[in-house]
Order: sequence, then C-alpha cells, then structure tokens
Amino acid sequence: MRTTTLLREVSRNLTSGTGRVGLFASVAIAVLSLIMLSELLTVAGLVRQGVEYRAAGSAITTLALPGRINGEACEALAQTPEVIAAGAMREAPPISLSALPSSPLKQYVVTPSFPGVLDASENGRGAYFSDEVSQAVGWGDVSVAGRLVPTRGTYRYPSDGRRAGFGWAMLLPTHATDRVFDECWVQVWPERSDIRRLLMTTITSASETASREQPQIAQLNTSLGVEFSGVQNYVDRPSRFASFIALVAGVFLGLVAVWVRRIEIAANIHAGSARVVINLQYAIEVVAWSLPAALCGWSIGCVVAALGAPMELAPLTTRSAQIALVFLAGSVLGGLIGTSLVREPKLWSYVKGR
Repeated sequence: MRTTTLLREVSRNLTSGTGRVGLFASVAIAVLSLIMLSELLTVAGLVRQGVEYRAAGSAITTLALPGRINGEACEALAQTPEVIAAGAMREAPPISLSALPSSPLKQYVVTPSFPGVLDASENGRGAYFSDEVSQAVGWGDVSVAGRLVPTRGTYRYPSDGRRAGFGWAMLLPTHATDRVFDECWVQVWPERSDIRRLLMTTITSASETASREQPQIAQLNTSLGVEFSGVQNYVDRPSRFASFIALVAGVFLGLVAVWVRRIEIAANIHAGSARVVINLQYAIEVVAWSLPAALCGWSIGCVVAALGAPMELAPLTTRSAQIALVFLAGSVLGGLIGTSLVREPKLWSYVKGR
C-alpha cells in the first residue's frame, strides 16, 4: 500500500468516527490527569513541607561554647556542600532605644555571614534589626544609646517555637577575626548527617581564661521535628509508581482501542493487507488520540507545578513530561499488541461474538 493510500485510509477512519478518537482521547486525558495529579500534588506537598521547615529555622543548627568559637572557621563552613550559610556570634550587653527606653534591646556581635543564616535582607551598611524592632521604630537610622545606627537589613524571628532572644535584637557585624565568639550557627539544606562533627571543628583550644563548659549543639527550632521527614516520605510515596501506572494505562487503552476493531482488522488481513501496513495504520490512529492526551496531561502537570511548587518548576515539569511520554509509548505499544493478537482465521468468530 502506498503512503498516500495509507494516510487517506487513516484520515477516513479518523473523520468518520471509526477510530473513536474523541472517546479514547477523553478517557486518556482523564486517566493521565489523575495519574499526573496524584504524583505532582504529592511532590508539591512535600516541597511545601520543606519550605516551611526551613522558614521556621528548623534547618539551623547551633554550637554554643562561650569564648571558644573561631569566627573564621565558622564562616568557612559555608563552603561545605549543602551548607547555605554559617556565622558566629557573641552576646554583648543590652542597649536601649531612644524611642523605647523601657524596652532594652539585645545586642549581638556577629561575623559578616551570620545574618545570612537568618535570611536577613541586605541594604547598605550598619546593623541588622529584627522585624519587630524595625516595625516599632521604622526603617532607616535607628537611635540606639544616644547614637544613630543605619539599618543595614532586617530579619524575621517569630515566636514559632524557635529559641528565644533574637526577636527583639540588633546584630552588629564585625570581622571574623575580631576575637573569639560564643556560638557558631549553620543553616544546612538538604540536611547533612555530619553537621555536628563539622561544627566541632570551629572550637579553639582551651586557654586559662576560656570556658571549660561542654559544647552544646542544638537545633534552633524543634517544633517541626528534629529531622526533616520529607526525604523519606518522598522515597516511600505511593505515587512514585506513576510512570509504571501510566505505562500500564497506556498499554490497556491502546489494546482496547484496537481490539474493538478486530473484525475490521481481520477483514483487512483476509483482503490481503500486509501485517506491517496494518500495524503502521493502527499505530498512527492510536497516536491520533494518545498524543493530544499526553500533551494535555503534560500541560496540566506544568500548571500544577507552577502553582504548587514554583521553586521546583523545572524538575516537576520534567517529571510530567516523563509520565506523558511513557503513557504515549504505552498506548502505541498496546495498539501493536492488539493488532498482533488479531487472527484472520478467527474472523467468523469475531463476527459472531459482536
């Protein structure tokens, strides 16, 4: 059969309704959309859990050992994979705000990268203030203990279970080599199992005047758990089999789409049509409804990814494309299996079994 004749036959089947394109496209879109939504909504939910975990400060680990923390070593931890930011601090005597003299302001001397651990904003020079302080006295120069201190940035520190003491405070940056510090903070994402060992490398050798206390390592906020369970939940999610389910669904629909036309196929074989031509014809007709379904499913996946987890848009759209392509391949495979199961000698039994 010539190519033009083959395409003409396919066109007639599609336009006349013989191929049931509308029916199978609708069913395929519904099935693929359910598979796609199950996977992407699950992953988007886990991503949001991770965002909330980080936003609550649960990804921050602190090492406290007064007078024994090397600022340079602490800052250097930021070069370690998965460490978002690291910095050291020491507490200074409280000071008063000129606008609110009855509310002493905690003061911390910090290394340059410490505000990054708290995701502080950055704007020029000066000191960092908590959002609560900034809202109370306004943005700009803040009158502290009789002198004006420019606002370099602000940081959020809500009372959501995290360690107290920084919600009404000022962070005063200094050089990492400016004496020793009391604590080293690191924000790590994804989590590292050896973060405690890394923190211990920032401790200086003890001197006669240094603290003899034992180092205290703690999580800044434990209200959401001491470990993020999202990684394990991602590995164990039931929707991880979405690609396999899409493949099985595609094979089943492709097989059904061809099998319901077994009389037509057997008759064509009886009339002398070659198997190769028949396989090609019905594969094209299966693609006619499975390709639009795959594109529609992928589009739904992109929308869900953009709305549910925009920060993971690229991997989620790639995952959507993977599921859609697997479904498309499964549909064509199912169609080929269907044509291979049709036998010319069974033509009469197909007719009787209608």
